[in-house]
Amino acid sequence: MTRLDILFWICVSFSTVLWPQSSSEPIELAKERQEIFFETLISMNLSKAEDIVKTLSVTQKVHANNLIRAIRGEDFSFEVFDSNYQKEKNVLQKLSEAYANNIEGKENTVKVFQGFSEAISKADTLNQFNALKFSLISMLNLLRKQAFFGDEKFIPYLNHYKEIASGANDERQILLFSIGLSSNENEEMKSKFQGFEVIDKLDELFSVLDDTNPLKARYFFETAVQYKLVKDFEQAMYLMRRANFHSQKQPMNRDIYESSTWHIATLHLLNKNLDSAYFYWNKSAGLSKRLRNNWYNERLASWIHQDMREMDSAYYYLDKSIRTEIKLDGKQQRVQSSLLAIENQTEKLKLDKLQLDNRRKTNQNYLIIALSLLVIGTITAAFLQQNTTKKRKLAEQEAFIEQQKVETLLKEQELVSLDAMIAGQEKERTKVANELHDDLGSLMATVKLHFDNVKVDQKDPAMKNAQDLLEKAYQKIRGMAHAKNSGVMAKQGLLPAVQKMARTINETNAIEITVEDFGLVDRMENSLELTIFRIIQELVANIIKHAGATKATIQFTQHEDNINIIVEDNGKGFDMSAAKRSSSGMGLGTIEKRIEHLEGSFTVDSIQGKGTSILIDIPV
Repeated sequence: MTRLDILFWICVSFSTVLWPQSSSEPIELAKERQEIFFETLISMNLSKAEDIVKTLSVTQKVHANNLIRAIRGEDFSFEVFDSNYQKEKNVLQKLSEAYANNIEGKENTVKVFQGFSEAISKADTLNQFNALKFSLISMLNLLRKQAFFGDEKFIPYLNHYKEIASGANDERQILLFSIGLSSNENEEMKSKFQGFEVIDKLDELFSVLDDTNPLKARYFFETAVQYKLVKDFEQAMYLMRRANFHSQKQPMNRDIYESSTWHIATLHLLNKNLDSAYFYWNKSAGLSKRLRNNWYNERLASWIHQDMREMDSAYYYLDKSIRTEIKLDGKQQRVQSSLLAIENQTEKLKLDKLQLDNRRKTNQNYLIIALSLLVIGTITAAFLQQNTTKKRKLAEQEAFIEQQKVETLLKEQELVSLDAMIAGQEKERTKVANELHDDLGSLMATVKLHFDNVKVDQKDPAMKNAQDLLEKAYQKIRGMAHAKNSGVMAKQGLLPAVQKMARTINETNAIEITVEDFGLVDRMENSLELTIFRIIQELVANIIKHAGATKATIQFTQHEDNINIIVEDNGKGFDMSAAKRSSSGMGLGTIEKRIEHLEGSFTVDSIQGKGTSILIDIPV
């Protein structure tokens, strides 16, 4: 943003403090309501416009009311506000001032033209489209009533209106101005209206309007003029009378009332109804207060008296019309000189604005170049930073991969050692079990047999105790042999081995172990079954030693590609983090490594005072 732009926005912000639109509403809301007000003026719905005025700010309300009075042709005293507000007049004030200078008896065409020009420029700059449309309509109405304004002034404003037109109201206004322009000496516009295609379109657009709508009177008037031009005097008279009747009660259409009265007089003259022509001429002359209308009426009077063969009166009014024409020409020259000065001043303002825009564009181009260089530099720096970051991440990733390789290798070596240890333990278990069962078991059985055959007093307490202890020792050795030889039992199947282990433990009445299976039918590879059995055996040993449980459940679920094992107890539970910090860890670390070796998962869920659940998933 240039320093000029910054200064502009500061001025705008400061102006809202000096000249607020209202005490409480935002400027944009005030502009929106003002645009709605102008929309009603375009359709000439003055009653609705008066209702909308009540919603405007204090300043807008005064100018809006003045504008409505001026459109109706009512005189009013123009209220001047403080000098600060006068420095930056809004569109409403410019229009109300212009209309005030157009009231009958106070006409100042130069000020009216200047006011409408400034209103158009202001509304165009602020993008107030409804205000711009109404300003253009006001200018076109001014040009339509001035005989000395040629098409070169009229057509640019009409084309500007066409550029921003939207909706039926705009189409009605544009067609009324266009058909009025075709009544002049503009051959191009006349060719467009041959065949009355535009009148057919006007009939369609105005058929939906009530006769009280001020635009309806203009519609009757303009179409009547067209029929008069093609010498269809009957239809022209019918429409002109309707225009005259409706405009008579509408102050804003006073010019239509005056013009339609004059045209009715000329139509009677063309039809040789001299008495009626004279009657309406007399009525038109009484209405006329503008120099241009005086000239029309004086010339018409000359024609009527000429047809009445009253040559003196005809000459009198002809001479009077010539004198009025001289005055009118003088006025036109003064007005045209003033308007030329206004146009030159406007062109100078446009040139200044163009130079300012060019300077602003140049500054904007410099700013764009600087921003482009900044963006390019930022993108380059970002790219270099990204490239550096990418290289660093690649190096970190390579180092991480190497570390993973080392850890994987160490893990594999640990698992190999663990397998070797498990195999050695299994071999040792088998050896011890065989020795307990075959050697010590047989020896104890022989001793028991001999002891039972000894003929001693059965009532001797010492002897009885010795016999009981011998029986317990024999059963203990036998149990140890079976326990140590569980790997051999597991060869009969995992489920039978676990069930056998549970029955043996249940016989002690120390804990109740339940074994459940769901779909565990097919045998697995023998070493896998043996490993799983040892894991369950270790977990059950932990429950017996540490859990203080009265019940435990071992549950097997066979799936298509894995086996799920759940070992639960109702014991006292434990703190998992404390167990991990413990050197022994209840053997859970060793069990977890075994399961990892089998590519399975091992999950412990323990709540102190509520028991422990261990979930194992092993692929098969």
